[in-house]
Amino acid sequence: MDPTFGLIACSKTKRGKSEQDRKFKANRLYDSWLFNRRMNAVKEHCEEWAVMSAKHGLLMPDDKVSWYDKEISELSTDEKEQLVSDVVDSLPNDIDGLMILMGREYADPLKEKLPDDIEVWDPLEGVELFNQREELPDLATPSDQVTFEDF
Repeated sequence: MDPTFGLIACSKTKRGKSEQDRKFKANRLYDSWLFNRRMNAVKEHCEEWAVMSAKHGLLMPDDKVSWYDKEISELSTDEKEQLVSDVVDSLPNDIDGLMILMGREYADPLKEKLPDDIEVWDPLEGVELFNQREELPDLATPSDQVTFEDF
């Protein structure tokens, strides 16, 4: 069984900096190899997925937002806790498995706040950022033999 929901982190690189009034769907706003590969991986393994944004919280792929410049590292401890609480509260109620593809600044506080009945699959935990370039395509290929139960 694959997880029912996937969650990926936003990316620093975004479309629309020169046209900040323009809105983009969340799945098109973020413009980096890392974001695109994470998106492909969660789409392969999950029924639904979303983006965890440092500014907006939980964004569904079709939610429209404008360019922004905010990173989770810029948030105070209280702001991070509030962001994570808001994201957890916004997750669908019926999920039993959650695939996360994000840096530790996002993943660690998220894992602490998730209810115990949600099983978390974090396949890139411990993989350095630039090594993910090699690992992510394997997660996004249909022939991939790794399943949720393997973790």
